[in-house]
Amino acid sequence: MRAGLGSEAATGRGGDPVAWHDAENGGFTADLPLFERLAAERDGRIADLGAGTGRVSLQLAAAGHAVTAVDFEQTLLEALRRRAADRGLEVGTACADVRSLRVDERFSLVLAPMQLLHILGGATGRRRMLASVRRHLEPGGRLCAVVVAEPLPVGSGRPEPVPDVREADGWTHSSLPVEVTIAPGTLTMVRLRQLVAPDGTLTESRHEVHLDRFSLAELDRDSDAAGLWIVGCDRLPSTLEYEDSVAIMMEARDG
Repeated sequence: MRAGLGSEAATGRGGDPVAWHDAENGGFTADLPLFERLAAERDGRIADLGAGTGRVSLQLAAAGHAVTAVDFEQTLLEALRRRAADRGLEVGTACADVRSLRVDERFSLVLAPMQLLHILGGATGRRRMLASVRRHLEPGGRLCAVVVAEPLPVGSGRPEPVPDVREADGWTHSSLPVEVTIAPGTLTMVRLRQLVAPDGTLTESRHEVHLDRFSLAELDRDSDAAGLWIVGCDRLPSTLEYEDSVAIMMEARDG
């Protein structure tokens, strides 16, 4: 769920990290209506964790909400800031690891979209992230984290979506999901990345994303240890690439 300026990065052998991020993440919209509803229900500042180039942050800022976008990739935040400026929007940014977030702000709502909790290094990373969020929540503030619903069947298969494509300064970035493997502790998504240079030269590479698997009971224990209550959940609409996703709502406990 991650990844500089476009023209400079795009001329490299690996392509433009911003274009890859947009291709592989920017087209997902199934969670936006939920986030917009949650934002409308709460006063105060909103934090978008793993914000990337602003898929969620820009949408909420355009609706009039005060948003801080958090990501550990500076190149993605630079792209987000340019896009916000182009649209006349104000979006705060923080380049940080969400497991050790320290900003001088408190939030009424924190969003953790697109399986962020699954790429934090297991239970230890999840607990660090949840504790970090708890420190930054206002009294009664909430965290909404999107997770993969369990149980999942062990096995592998080939998804059938069309490629996700983005162009940057004449370089075409095409990313095609080709395999999903579900193992006892992990879920691996494999993409075929194809980069076409302005002269037509094609290069290919495999890109793998490994997601930690955990049950709702495990997440409940993690959140409890961090001082958060699970107070509800919403199932997101299924898409070709993001089936069985659930948004878990957690609220800061008193004390």
